[in-house]
Amino acid sequence: MRGIYWLMLASVLTSPPTTEADSQPPVLYISTKGDDSWSGKLASPNKAKSDGPFTTLERARDAVRELKQNGGIAVELRGGVYERDTTFKLTAEDAGTAEAPVVYRAHAGEEVRVVGGRHLPPAAFKPVTDPAVLDRLDSVARGKLLQADLKSLGIGNYGEFPNRFRGAAPVLELFFNDQRMMLARWPNDGWAHVAKVVERGSVPRVGDKTVKPGAFEYEGDRPARWKIEDGVWLTGYWCFDWCDEAIRVRSIDPGKRVITFTDPHIYGLGSGNQGPRRYYALNILDELDRPGEYYLDRKTGTLYFWPPAPIAKARIAVSVLQDPLISLDAAAHVTIRGLTLEACRGVALTIKGGREDQIVSCVVRNTGQAGIAVEGGEKHRVEACDIHDTGTLGISLVGGDRKTLTAAGHEAINNHIYRFSRLQRTYASAIQVGGVGNRVAHNLIHDAPHQAIGLSGNDHIIEFNEVHHVIMETDDCGAFYMGRNPSERGTVIRYNFWHHLGSPLGHGNAAIYFDDGDGGQTVYGNVFIRCGEPALGSFGTVFCHGGHDNLIENNIFIECKRAIGAAPWNDRRWAEALKEGDWQQKLLKDVDITKPPYSTRYPELEGYMTPSGKPRMNRAARNVAVMCGQFVRGNYLDDDNFITDKDPGFVDAAKGNFQLKDDSIVYRKVSGFKNIPFEKIGLYRDANRPTLTARRWSYAPPHPLPPLQQARPVVKKAAPPPVFRVARTLVAPQIDGTINTQEWNGADPAKAMVLEQDVGGMKVDRRSLAWLLCDDDALYLGIDSAVNPSVPMRVGQSWGQDDAVEIALSNPAAGKSAPIIILRGFPNGHFESSDEAGAPAEVVKRAAEGVIYKARIESASRWTAEWRIPFSSLGADPSKHTRFAFNLTVRKSGDNLWLMWEGTRARSWEVD
Repeated sequence: MRGIYWLMLASVLTSPPTTEADSQPPVLYISTKGDDSWSGKLASPNKAKSDGPFTTLERARDAVRELKQNGGIAVELRGGVYERDTTFKLTAEDAGTAEAPVVYRAHAGEEVRVVGGRHLPPAAFKPVTDPAVLDRLDSVARGKLLQADLKSLGIGNYGEFPNRFRGAAPVLELFFNDQRMMLARWPNDGWAHVAKVVERGSVPRVGDKTVKPGAFEYEGDRPARWKIEDGVWLTGYWCFDWCDEAIRVRSIDPGKRVITFTDPHIYGLGSGNQGPRRYYALNILDELDRPGEYYLDRKTGTLYFWPPAPIAKARIAVSVLQDPLISLDAAAHVTIRGLTLEACRGVALTIKGGREDQIVSCVVRNTGQAGIAVEGGEKHRVEACDIHDTGTLGISLVGGDRKTLTAAGHEAINNHIYRFSRLQRTYASAIQVGGVGNRVAHNLIHDAPHQAIGLSGNDHIIEFNEVHHVIMETDDCGAFYMGRNPSERGTVIRYNFWHHLGSPLGHGNAAIYFDDGDGGQTVYGNVFIRCGEPALGSFGTVFCHGGHDNLIENNIFIECKRAIGAAPWNDRRWAEALKEGDWQQKLLKDVDITKPPYSTRYPELEGYMTPSGKPRMNRAARNVAVMCGQFVRGNYLDDDNFITDKDPGFVDAAKGNFQLKDDSIVYRKVSGFKNIPFEKIGLYRDANRPTLTARRWSYAPPHPLPPLQQARPVVKKAAPPPVFRVARTLVAPQIDGTINTQEWNGADPAKAMVLEQDVGGMKVDRRSLAWLLCDDDALYLGIDSAVNPSVPMRVGQSWGQDDAVEIALSNPAAGKSAPIIILRGFPNGHFESSDEAGAPAEVVKRAAEGVIYKARIESASRWTAEWRIPFSSLGADPSKHTRFAFNLTVRKSGDNLWLMWEGTRARSWEVD
């Protein structure tokens, strides 16, 4: 049960503070009862109805342009609903000054709602009586559904779903009593699972332009009832658990239980992560079977709805406006205060360019896309806003010049952001930060499927935020995430409280995730409790993938399975990454890390493009691990950290107060450990956020975790493991990379080892074939690997990135604890012996001795390889041991596939 409850701040505010100007500016008024022919100087119409407030924002704006030359001015909106079908635009012409800002604000004590939609009268809804419609419904829904004719209400633009989309489609949505209703879907909750991939389809992500749609076998019989001509989309995690996408259904074959899409998934259908692929179907009248669901017939304009409560006095609205409700374009010193912005198909409010605009004490909810988007300009601020139920992001905060490292100085402070990323389930953060020198502070962020804070750029400050219950349905992810560009450095993540994050799915997750070579960041003074899932890999609560020069210092980790983790890259992978076009663009063209200001701001970048071979390290210093399963794993300099299974002296851990007492043992055990100001973390009360409830904590007190056991996964199988019988040969094949039929007993496909399973064990197209022979001295392998001809073959020698073949086996002579030997070969003729499975160095070295490997690129769609592996290099005697645990994998970069003899549902080299 969730342990934190919050009082939601409405847009009904006390009198606004007078921070906009020392003197009271003139005030203009807007009211739903006003008239644009009036002066706007009265808050209410006079008795004669000859003067009073304006009725539109545009009329007030034009009046401001005439008056503001004499100083600042305020526009007050009286309480009510202001429906918008166009954007309210403010430009440089509408700017104020630092001394005399222009303010648009809610009248004190009144709720002002700016709505990007149309309200529907309850009387417009009538019972559904059409037999053709009733026959399609589940019996539980008959007699419960109502319908409304939107066309008769003047609403004809419903938006269209693209055949394939990731994120929020620009379509009409329904809201009931300010809550987003659910487009009819199946299953009502959770996910359906793919039984089997029938056709992977093309892979657009790697440049595949064949546009071949995927197909899969489904479980059960439910899809047979759907009428796909009306448009049915499936939203799912089709390959990776960090990438959701909705794709339209082209056909359903009930006999074979096969669904075929109209378009390919960006990564193709398959199992990029552990676990079954999952999805739900939406936009199906037949599945409108519970309160709160609706369906729109776009041909007739008929809206079908099962209300979750009596409708007579309900507030009912549909979103209409695709453009922002309010836009500030090159405007300066403009404040928007105390408004509720809601029910639009796009972004509620945008700021582009300009300087020192402020969005303060607003409620932003029920948007189709982001809540507030700031792009460019200087020193804009989003403060004390409640942002929730957005389709994608909460706040986007981008600004600053990365070439010159000039800071923008934008701020997102004291905001409460929750239930964001409702439509786009991944990479739609509560706060997305980009550019240089922006600050995210004192925000409360919770309840989302994926990350809370996404970041790119340089020299940002992330501090005093509380984050919980995010990354709840995704994997290989972090509550904070940045990566894939080592020029983005200098960010400080300090004094934040991260707790109760993630839902284990098999790969791993983190509270803070520096991905794909990211380095040069600082994590200081944070408190983590019950964060991070190592799964089967090296994930930690703070996790560095590939990168170095990250400092993890003065943090407290409580009941985390692994506090700090890393998956470092070796010298070869670094050398190849630095040569790739993508990193050449990022490190030398977008910016140039070899020259000022980068070479002077970040001296550790000296020599970065020409690695010297020195160890690439991160540093973990003066941290405290309390009741954790493991403290650290990976490339860290471990300096003066304290590990304990006892309460180190928290003020009150049982009630969620993890402030250290003055006499805590930490200060004696860790030289130089600095107090973490825990009491200052999170939202705070002030004039802009006048009401706030204290944190309520109902979680179990921390308890010691057992030592982390990093065991390899056990894949349960219904039958004994497959066995491939290797034929003996009297004449050894000539190892030259060419599959000669005379050397390989005819190279008969019927006698080959077939590589056609992805990681998850699902069969896919473009299989590869392998032939195996042996004599008294060696094992011989010939591989014929078909690849995607529409995507250039990656000819390098980096496993995972380039096309390759991998042999994994264990020596039966070494018993059950035998190390797994890994040999990998590439189309360019290079081969290597790898220690990735944990084999001792001497075993890895011996495994390569005497091995002969040759490869040949036959065409754009095929390459071949041959191996001779001496039994002596494996430490095996074939006269005594004839049974080897074995797997064979080919890496196909063009299809983004690891194709195996036997799908492991884990690492490709698993042979158990």
